[in-house]
Amino acid sequence: MTTSEQELRERLSQAYALPRGPARFAALDAVFRHADAAGDVPFAFSARMRAISDFHHGGDPTRAFLAFSWCLATFDSQPEVVGEHHAHSLLWDFKWIVWALPQFPDIPLDRTTAVLDDMQRRYQLAGHSLHAVHQHRWLVAHHVGDMAAAQESYDRMVTAKRDALSDCGACVPSGQVRHLTSLGRFDEAIAVGEPYKRGGCTEQPQWMLSELLTPYLRVGRFDEAVEAHRDGYRRIRDDRHHLDNLAQHVLFCGLTGNEARGLELVERHLSWLERPSSPYAAMEFAASAALVLGRLSASGHGDLALSRRSDDGTRRWEATVAEVHDEMAGQARAIAARFDVRNGNRHQSDRVEERMAATPVAQRVPLTVLGGRVTAPERPADPALAALVERVAALTAAGDAAGAARARLEVAHTLRNSGRQEDAIEAAEEAVRSLDRAGLRDDAARCRHLLWELYRRAYHHRDAARVVLAELTRAGDLPDGMPPLEVILEDAADLLQGTEALTYLRTAADRHRANGNADAELRVLRKAFARLANRPPDDVAWAVLARVDALGSAEQPTSAEQAGRDQVAAAQLLAAADRTAEALDRLDAAVTWFDGDELADERRSARLDRARLRLRVGEPARAEAEAREVLAEDPDEYGYAATAVLALALRAQDRADEAGKALAAREMDEDDVDFYTEDLGPYDDED
Repeated sequence: MTTSEQELRERLSQAYALPRGPARFAALDAVFRHADAAGDVPFAFSARMRAISDFHHGGDPTRAFLAFSWCLATFDSQPEVVGEHHAHSLLWDFKWIVWALPQFPDIPLDRTTAVLDDMQRRYQLAGHSLHAVHQHRWLVAHHVGDMAAAQESYDRMVTAKRDALSDCGACVPSGQVRHLTSLGRFDEAIAVGEPYKRGGCTEQPQWMLSELLTPYLRVGRFDEAVEAHRDGYRRIRDDRHHLDNLAQHVLFCGLTGNEARGLELVERHLSWLERPSSPYAAMEFAASAALVLGRLSASGHGDLALSRRSDDGTRRWEATVAEVHDEMAGQARAIAARFDVRNGNRHQSDRVEERMAATPVAQRVPLTVLGGRVTAPERPADPALAALVERVAALTAAGDAAGAARARLEVAHTLRNSGRQEDAIEAAEEAVRSLDRAGLRDDAARCRHLLWELYRRAYHHRDAARVVLAELTRAGDLPDGMPPLEVILEDAADLLQGTEALTYLRTAADRHRANGNADAELRVLRKAFARLANRPPDDVAWAVLARVDALGSAEQPTSAEQAGRDQVAAAQLLAAADRTAEALDRLDAAVTWFDGDELADERRSARLDRARLRLRVGEPARAEAEAREVLAEDPDEYGYAATAVLALALRAQDRADEAGKALAAREMDEDDVDFYTEDLGPYDDED
């Protein structure tokens, strides 16, 4: 049986409801297969075109290659299914494909060249400038180390006319900075890049900030380099699409005497090498990691433990700095060798060896407050904070790892209390690692809770917030002085959406039940229940409903308002499952609970809900009576909604003229009727 277009659209909607990553990408693959099997070429084309961007920015260029190749072939063989918008998008997507192709050593260079030639041919046929073509010919030549060809394409790019297919005003200069830096023209690189380090597109300013790190360092502009690192890294730390840019930040740590900070970055992102955005990005990161870890080993810290985990988080283990250094160096060399075979030279291997053996540009460039970064001039000095930082240094020098770890946590709290959120995050991240290494379990839990409080306040730390929340959940019972885990989970659900929030609420409710706190269990379940109205009914929904019913009936004393709201929520869920008779019973109960003048509005709303359901079950006369009663009671607040229900009830009784007069009296049209009579169910993904 083939899949209908409606079913395909529902599958596509479900895929995009998943977070960007492997689960969504696998779901999109399934959508493509179903569309191909159904022979729905227009849908298959538009779905793949939409997905190309998702694959590219989600760090999965292999899938982007496949989708793009399919769309390009369809564009050539069946142009009637491609609109003008898609034709332009295909030409734009050529740039993403050419950018990614050289990063895979198993893809022959002549294939990349052929795609570039095809890109140029199509751009010329469409009457576009070759600005973007020259840019990407430079990129390929630069990758293989053909600096003469790279310079020729670079010169053509900077003199060509920009047009609608040119990269954004910040992305083109980012490539220019990379080119000029590779030639040692650092001042010129800074002059080109500095105007564009505040924004641009989805790639900016994080790309530009990463490119400016080395030129800033080489000319001794250390303050600007530190700010570029702090701002740039913060923007990309949760985005594996930027793994090659992350490598530049790890390299920066190795070039500035910040091996401890570099170790932090390596530890945080090492698992990404299990699923890198490309072999090239993996090589870049591995080489930068080898530099940092090699310097740590050379300074006598090769036995230092490095915490590791699998990319999916299911396995955790420890290795020494020396062991991981050897692994990273071996991986970087192996990938570089594959590129050399493909490229016909040693350019990538030479780059890797040079990076792994690089010497610091400066002995010490403080990056964080704990690392000795001086307070910004506009911020007054904090003597208490300075004393704490000195205490951390003294305890570390004395070999008191536990004392130094606890002092770092004090620094993080002090920074948080003074409103320095990002500084506090950096200090707490350093503190939690040192607390873990010192085996201070309770203090580490307190530090993770501080991190959760800090992360949750910033959208760009949302992924880190989820990670630390999962760590707190695994810890189980939390130490004295911290909120119980169930309270933390309930707070977390207030910030999250969908299944994730429901999971936290149910876990919190289960913990309240285990502790014998029925009132708290019911409160949390009611929060979960309220969220279920926007989901298709499932086993989770029915389980929550059963628990709310059981606890609500036992609650003493019962709040009439809350009891009525429980019944309305239950009615919505039952109506969504097309269990209309049960839903009507619940609304009857809600109307009874909403007794008294103080609950009049809730009562009228429930009665209109009941009238809508009565229309569904073929009781238009009763729906009419209900609507008229509400209209008479409060024609101002409920006039439009009651009139819309009344009009539908009259039409169902073949009294269209009366319905028209009722609507005309309120100056309402059919759109108003639709708006005010949206049904309670059944659930529809299109709603």
